[in-house]
Amino acid sequence: MAGKNILKNLQTSDASYLLDPSFMEEQEVNVYSDGASEKTLAIDMLVPFKNHPFHVNTDDDDFAQLVDSIKENGVIYPVLVRPLGENESQYEIVAGHRRVAAAKAAGLNEVPVMIHAMTDYEATIIMVHTNIYRPAISVSEKAKAYRMCMDAEKHQGKKGADTASVIGKDVDSKRQVYRYVRLSYLSDEFLVLIDNGKLPFNVGVELAYLDENSQDSLYSFIENCGRYPSLEQASRLRKICAEEKKSLTYERIVAELTELPSKKSANKISFKTKDLADYFDDGVDAESMSSVILMLLSKYRNGDFDSVLDNETD
Repeated sequence: MAGKNILKNLQTSDASYLLDPSFMEEQEVNVYSDGASEKTLAIDMLVPFKNHPFHVNTDDDDFAQLVDSIKENGVIYPVLVRPLGENESQYEIVAGHRRVAAAKAAGLNEVPVMIHAMTDYEATIIMVHTNIYRPAISVSEKAKAYRMCMDAEKHQGKKGADTASVIGKDVDSKRQVYRYVRLSYLSDEFLVLIDNGKLPFNVGVELAYLDENSQDSLYSFIENCGRYPSLEQASRLRKICAEEKKSLTYERIVAELTELPSKKSANKISFKTKDLADYFDDGVDAESMSSVILMLLSKYRNGDFDSVLDNETD
């Protein structure tokens, strides 16, 4: 079973880590156990993975160094591909898009590949997890990648919570995976705003519940007025859209985002010191209590309490 260690030994230039084979086994993906074959194929026979969510940056220094390395040494590590159709005239790249791009830039016409037949589910999981640990991955790339995994695993009959835990392993909690997946429902224009830091992540999650027409109207408002919705405003737009079950017009969005609320928002939480007395030692002041609460909320946001919350809701 020489093929079983292919992924372990394939320290690719377009992944910043080695994918642990035990992780693949946890997901019951055993595509490397048998049947892999290595050969050389013309680059023209290789096609990108369908809806590949990761951007191959051909302008940075790392890519230039990879091109120089390939010019000098060739492509050392095979590109992982799967056959498309029965005539074997085309192969889909599963892992190695960056190496293929660098090989083209280096003037190569062919590259070594490892061919393995695999299902859409298997190919999607491998494609995502050979990219997800890259340090420069954008929010939109991760959102689209997680959604691809969730969609692929739904066809396997897996439960959503289990799926989210698996695909976010060692990267994000399942709660955060769900937020990224929701974010993928934003239009590309809004995703660009998030990637560029102009729109906060949590605001984007709220706006991702808006339908396409409502998002288009809101984006027009942003372009025309140069104003971005706050978290409170984004939540209000989401609520209106859900309750009225129709798209928000440009005029409605202008009215909602430019008029001040008629009354103070009720979405505020306050604690009286006496209500917290049972949770703190005597003599702890309000500022110290506040620091502890904020620290615990930070851990909650990061998913540190997911297992506790899941047990309470089971």
